[in-house]
Amino acid sequence: MSKHVVFITVRAMFITLVVLSCGTKEEEFDWPRWRGPNGNGISNEANWDPETLSGGPKILWRVDVGMGHSNVAIRDNRLYTMGVTKDGNTVVCLNADTGQEIWRYSFESSHESQSTATTDGKFVYTLNTEGILLCLKARNGKLRWKKELVNDYKTERIPYGYTGAPVVEDDLIIMNVNTAGIALSKKSGELIWGSNVHTSKRNMNGYHATPVLFDHKGKRCALLFSSTGLFCVEVETGKQVWVFEYPLGTANCADPILIDDKVFISAGYTTDQGTLLEITGDEPKVVWQNKNMGTEFSTCAYVDGYLYGSDGDANGFLPFRCIDAKTGDVMWEEKMKMVSITVADRKLIVLEEDGILHIAEATPSSYKETSCCQLPSKTGFHKWWTPPVLCNGRIYCRNWAGDLVCIDVSK
Repeated sequence: MSKHVVFITVRAMFITLVVLSCGTKEEEFDWPRWRGPNGNGISNEANWDPETLSGGPKILWRVDVGMGHSNVAIRDNRLYTMGVTKDGNTVVCLNADTGQEIWRYSFESSHESQSTATTDGKFVYTLNTEGILLCLKARNGKLRWKKELVNDYKTERIPYGYTGAPVVEDDLIIMNVNTAGIALSKKSGELIWGSNVHTSKRNMNGYHATPVLFDHKGKRCALLFSSTGLFCVEVETGKQVWVFEYPLGTANCADPILIDDKVFISAGYTTDQGTLLEITGDEPKVVWQNKNMGTEFSTCAYVDGYLYGSDGDANGFLPFRCIDAKTGDVMWEEKMKMVSITVADRKLIVLEEDGILHIAEATPSSYKETSCCQLPSKTGFHKWWTPPVLCNGRIYCRNWAGDLVCIDVSK
């Protein structure tokens, strides 16, 4: 065999090994927006260890990101979140593996951050409590454009501030503002379509859910939970498809949950009820409505026909319940402080407001806990009201005081 043939054979073997190595590389996941890649609070990961919290959390890193309730958005191993620091409102980009800061962008504002950043990989979009919307370059945090919703588009001020996250759909940014949302160009921030401000049915507690997008009769639509009720509008034009008026006296915080051809909505405060709507026709129809799941502001988790969440207001211990989504009947309940939930591989990742992190089976038979631990935090008012996030074998938890904790749950 000639040297030339040997060289070609060795080179071919090397290329084959490289290809095989790339093919067996562990899959990486992103969490680029509020409630994950599909906006439903469900992680696509299965290769993680739900028993690892036993004996205490394996903390990889812990960073102070400033006061607020903003969750994390993760893409290409970069983590984005917001908080109020000594520099004002701050958007920070961290290395998701190490917690090391890559860049930060600060602007003058003393109001705590409640909304969550959204990223499409090239840009990061953030909305603060006062309605200041930023478009920042994901690479270095440089400002591309800035809009002030109240001043630039005459949107209404919301009690407790703007908290729903911006949602990117193709070239649009959809936001839960006014009666039935607004849409801006993600390239320029220019207004594409809008809706009227609230008048006679203005809710004193405001509305704070994030838009939920879905396909309806051949159109891409958005569900927007305002003070008047639940609106369904076409994403491209803002045209109203239907509206379901909801009782007043609530803050309409929990996101609508799509369940096949139905949608579940829930609210606490004086309303204290959950409702399942069928949305196949021209108008939504009530399937059931009762007081078994009235969530104050933490959105339920939906798994295999059942809903899991806290019933009632954030004031001491509440029933953490599993209810049958078809009937609204209670399957079981466990006494906990108000919880926020993320789902992965039919496991519930449950964070109580006092910082106890649980992992449990998503099953209607009974509450079956796999492991749990207490998270470390600063003294004083901390409130772990932000849902935990599972991304690439790590759980990220954040509290109001600014503690962002990264926990290793990899196998």
